Amino acid sequence: MIIDDHMPDIGESSIREKMIEGLRSHPKTLPCVFFYDQKGSELFEKITQLGEYYPPKVEIPLLRSTARKLNSDLKDCDLVELGSGDCSKISVFLDEIPENIRQTIVYCPMDVSREAMEKSASILRNRFPEVEIHGINADFLEHMEKIPGNRKRFFCFFGSTIGNLTKARTMEFMKHLGEVMNKNDRLILGVDMVKDINVIERAYNDSQGITEEFNKNILKVANAHLGTNFNPDDFEHVAFFNKELSRIEMHLKAKKDLEVTSPMLKESIIFKKGETIHTESSHKYTVDHIMEMADAAELCVSNIHTDDKQWFSLAEMVKR
Repeated sequence: MIIDDHMPDIGESSIREKMIEGLRSHPKTLPCVFFYDQKGSELFEKITQLGEYYPPKVEIPLLRSTARKLNSDLKDCDLVELGSGDCSKISVFLDEIPENIRQTIVYCPMDVSREAMEKSASILRNRFPEVEIHGINADFLEHMEKIPGNRKRFFCFFGSTIGNLTKARTMEFMKHLGEVMNKNDRLILGVDMVKDINVIERAYNDSQGITEEFNKNILKVANAHLGTNFNPDDFEHVAFFNKELSRIEMHLKAKKDLEVTSPMLKESIIFKKGETIHTESSHKYTVDHIMEMADAAELCVSNIHTDDKQWFSLAEMVKR
């Protein structure tokens, strides 16, 4: 396996700066990237197994059927997975591609975590030894031009990860991606679709309280990095669908007036009762939204693969 390393060392001071900036802002925020310490990652894995959490249950079968439809188109291509993380989704995808076509594919995971890529590569080498792997250790929001471009490329952006971006950031990202893509390149974009609001809200307010624990764990992460004295029990997990912005929002709401201190801060962080920390947004899309994103990238939507309920879609786009 080859790994091209384009990531600067992100030191502890940078992490602290981002956290402090978010907690000093109005409204207060903590970037959702800080959910995923070891405990947070374990909790998210549990969330994906919950009955209320629908995305994997509809996306995984959709990945299988879409891969089967694309089989011959994937011959002699670089399969570029943006924000690859673990290899669960690409494994499902590759599993449906015949071995004689897999032999011609170079899988190019792109992720900020070199450790995650190396772990995934080890798993994939055992399952698909015929697939060449060329990792790109970089932030896909900033460094897409680092992706090799001497062959036909299929860009894969699974899991509705794009839903975590603001609308402005989404359009900026799509424009950049369109500029990077060559004439024969294609994009498969995973998007979580607008549906019954009760279904969406249940997915983020599960009956076992795992999502609540996951949300509150970010305060423990802040304590670990900043030396703050956050008590997760002082906050209420709140997740609701913002219809105007077409997104689920997760917040932590102070149950009472609070003063949070840290030896690293000159001034305490003050919370009024009911004030929130916005921890995550997850946008939900319509076909019109998909078309807007394609237009921003100057791509054509060639197909929208979706499940029977139209809860999740894989939008296939090509360079105009």
